Amino acid sequence: MKKYNFLALLISAIVTLSITTSCGSCKTEKESFALTQNTPFTVKNTYCQKWVAGIKEGGSGLNIYATIDGISEGVIMKEFYFRGKSIEVKSSKNPVFVGYYKNDFNKDLIMDSNSTKEAANTPPKIFPFKLENNEAVLSYEYNNKMYYHKILNIEEKQIIAYPSSNPNNKL
Repeated sequence: MKKYNFLALLISAIVTLSITTSCGSCKTEKESFALTQNTPFTVKNTYCQKWVAGIKEGGSGLNIYATIDGISEGVIMKEFYFRGKSIEVKSSKNPVFVGYYKNDFNKDLIMDSNSTKEAANTPPKIFPFKLENNEAVLSYEYNNKMYYHKILNIEEKQIIAYPSSNPNNKL
């Protein structure tokens, strides 16, 4: 009987040891977001600007702009990571790239004693970078590989307050 207990203990120790050592070889989330210094382009000027619509339903948000020169062939701009948000990069006028973010205050969360109803909630995304308020990370694809470049000293311009329009031009 002691022989079987010793054998069971030995097998469980081997299994536990193999599980813990194999997890260390897995690629961690932070390793997959390594920042690069040398980029196949030059970021010249970057600024952000908050905006608010003139009507309640219009919402509010933030736009981030980056002037990028000397872009090598094969580079595809993907996302800005800025102020806890992931914002898709869009090209407005070459060489200016823009990310548009709209605040989503009307996001409905399901709070219910029934856990299956609450399971329909979208879990929050983990933000992969620790950044200051005036810093962003630009992700880009180059030769089918993802890279991440940190942008410093982003200027914040004055908020844009879009005026409300009168329906049917009534005063």
